[in-house]
Amino acid sequence: MSDPANPLRIRAQPSPRDPDTLRFLLDEPVQHGAGRATFDGPGTDAPLARALFAVSGVCRVEVDGACIHIRKGQDARWEDMKAPIAAAIRAVLAITAEPLGTPPDETDMESDARMLAAVRDLLDSRVNPSIAGHGGRVAVEGVAGGTVYLRMSGGCQGCAGSQLTLRGGVERILRAALPDLKNIVDVTDHGAGTSPFYRGTTDRADPVISPIAEPASGTPSPVAPVEGHSDGSSPLASSVRRYLESLPPSAPTISYGALARALGLWKPGSVRRITRALEDTMREDARAGRPFIAARAVSRATDGLPAKGFFDLARELSRGPRDTESERAFHTREIEGLARMAVSRA
Repeated sequence: MSDPANPLRIRAQPSPRDPDTLRFLLDEPVQHGAGRATFDGPGTDAPLARALFAVSGVCRVEVDGACIHIRKGQDARWEDMKAPIAAAIRAVLAITAEPLGTPPDETDMESDARMLAAVRDLLDSRVNPSIAGHGGRVAVEGVAGGTVYLRMSGGCQGCAGSQLTLRGGVERILRAALPDLKNIVDVTDHGAGTSPFYRGTTDRADPVISPIAEPASGTPSPVAPVEGHSDGSSPLASSVRRYLESLPPSAPTISYGALARALGLWKPGSVRRITRALEDTMREDARAGRPFIAARAVSRATDGLPAKGFFDLARELSRGPRDTESERAFHTREIEGLARMAVSRA
């Protein structure tokens, strides 16, 4: 835990071989007694990893002593990310001495290692050969405390049938062979494909493996979980608005998935709830004559723009792109309008 009287010093160093990787160097280890830790998604009880994946553009986090390696998406910009990343690191280290989670004892580590090897063998021998004909593949990202983290790729990523594959195939095989298995978590970014999780796709089933692991109780979240409604103005829409308004000018946008996680929403269907709340804010802003705060929520699949439904609803509200204006130019105009409004309120 950092000392509030002595602000934590963080230095950022670029990687000489990979422009999409940046090293954040601290003056002391992130967590004393912890070994090297790698995170490829937010499905973890490590407070630091959860906070960093809430920053738009973060794809991978690796902690080694006093060094935090962060890999970003190709379309993300370091100039937009460095300040939020540093703020997230400082915030987590200020409130917990175990930012990487409680270290497992040696017995648990050996058990997880054995389960990891067994899961790999089952996937390679029984699962992947059966889905290879569809161009799909399932890989195990890791095992921690009896929880297995899986990632789908190829034809399975974003596929509407992925839920059936997981429930009816993978889960059945793993649980039959591994009675000590506690939870299975799908860490696949199913929204990174060409099918948007936004307006017009609300009937799409989210990828689910039952039971889904929830964040550990007591783990700090940037915002407490909220409940919302599907019609009219909602408490969730208000929470979405407050969070988007709190984003710094250097990082004006956030992905739908990161926004859901930042608001403490982890269950299947959370992204759909977020997009409905975003639409609520758009209707409110249209009535008030304000720029769309929803412009700050973007899809990773659309090169930093909101998904198609944002522009469709904007047009329905008579607030869409002008006759000769591109959707990107319209989005930029909305972001600039939000910035001007923030300055006027300051």
